[in-house]
Amino acid sequence: MNHGIRVKKLLDLMAAERFDGLLISDPANVFYLSGFTGEGFLLITENKRYLLTDPRFTEQGARESPDFEVHNLSAEGWTSLTSTLNRVGFESAHITYQRYQVWAQTLGVKLVAAPLLVEQLRLIKDEEEIERIRTAVRIGDEVFRDLLPEIRPGISERHLGMMIDHGLRVRGCDKEAFDTIVVSGRRSSLPHGRPTEKVLEVGDVVTFDFGGFYRNYAGDMTRTVVVGKSCARSRDIYSRVLEAQITGVEAVAPGKTCREVDRAVREVFARNNLDQYFVHSTGHGVGLSVHEAPSLSGKDETVLQEGMVVTVEPGIYIPGWGGVRIEDVVLVKGNGREVLTGTSKDLMVI
Repeated sequence: MNHGIRVKKLLDLMAAERFDGLLISDPANVFYLSGFTGEGFLLITENKRYLLTDPRFTEQGARESPDFEVHNLSAEGWTSLTSTLNRVGFESAHITYQRYQVWAQTLGVKLVAAPLLVEQLRLIKDEEEIERIRTAVRIGDEVFRDLLPEIRPGISERHLGMMIDHGLRVRGCDKEAFDTIVVSGRRSSLPHGRPTEKVLEVGDVVTFDFGGFYRNYAGDMTRTVVVGKSCARSRDIYSRVLEAQITGVEAVAPGKTCREVDRAVREVFARNNLDQYFVHSTGHGVGLSVHEAPSLSGKDETVLQEGMVVTVEPGIYIPGWGGVRIEDVVLVKGNGREVLTGTSKDLMVI
């Protein structure tokens, strides 16, 4: 990854904001700009790149971030680096108020809350980033394929969740991208429900939402199955969600806004009098964070561009009955889109 090009682009954004320095504290942004995976901060100026860490990580920092000047300094010692600066931006979305107070009192410069500058750069993925995401998504497909023979009446949500987590690690992920979701029966109406000791029963709708980080980049997928036999209602709800999901995927293209994609999905549910049961956005960006910009929601006017990677994951959640969600990871390409998720979306009755 060419961190130098990324820093150069960041400097252009900093100049537009009249920052002569920028403190980077979000771990994903630190890695994006420097390759450093330990604990620390970056200070970017027009002429210098500093990695500020502690003795546990100085050797690691020198290896991972050879283009950065590594300093083993407390906040009080940073004044030697900021003495020539006047207006320093900081990532207000990523630090505590306590951290801000320490910096404001010790750095001797004017600190200004910065807009999400690095996140702007992260919107467009380069080829290496796309390949890492592609691999993370492929691992998710393989884990789900391995899981299918284990889905049966009598097995618990928690056991299936543990199998997913183990499968992600065995197949090459560094860790889970988020807490794995396995919810069945009436519990499937919980969009972010945690696996419990509840056992699967014949007729249960079961939703699986999971993903892992592969070389720092996330995968994310959701599939919903039915155990044993399906009823007319589960088939109908599933077909409506699938129609909305396919509509959303087909709406993803360069030049479309995130809001337009979200609206296309909601129109499907509205036609079927199900819109009241769709309680979250249509999707989100995926990359160094499993949930990052842009947001496929009614509030986001971001124009989709080639190289963006988003999820499309509509769901219907009916309290007292259950829920269905289907999710793919989608790459925006010059001629439209590429669905990276390979697992079938046909209703599986297992």
